[in-house]
Order: sequence, then C-alpha cells, then structure tokens
Amino acid sequence: MANLRHGMGTDKKTSTRRKDVVQVKNPRTDRYVKIDRTAGEIVAHKKSEGPYKDVPVARKQK
Repeated sequence: MANLRHGMGTDKKTSTRRKDVVQVKNPRTDRYVKIDRTAGEIVAHKKSEGPYKDVPVARKQK
C-alpha cells in the first residue's frame, strides 16, 4: 500500500490530462483560469503569470 500512496505505477501525464478542462485568459486580471467544460464551472485560477502547463487554451469560435 505504501507504493500506491506515492503514485508509483501511475503515469502523471495521462492522469492529469483531461480533455474537458481548458484554460482562458481573464482580461480583467490578465491571468489564466481553468474551466471544466462538462460542468461549466471554473476549476482554478493562477496567481502567477503565464498559462498552465499541459492544459489546452480555448480559442474563440469563428
């Protein structure tokens, strides 16, 4: 059980990569916000500058 606790045997990239989570830039704060598309709610916001790593940036539809 101790091995499972430290995440051994799991691939971090596949577990953290979710297709229903995207990021957009908040124009008021100039920071990025993570949004869950399926639930339609904000998951997290960044305190530091720059986009989240390995999270796709949502683009405006034409």
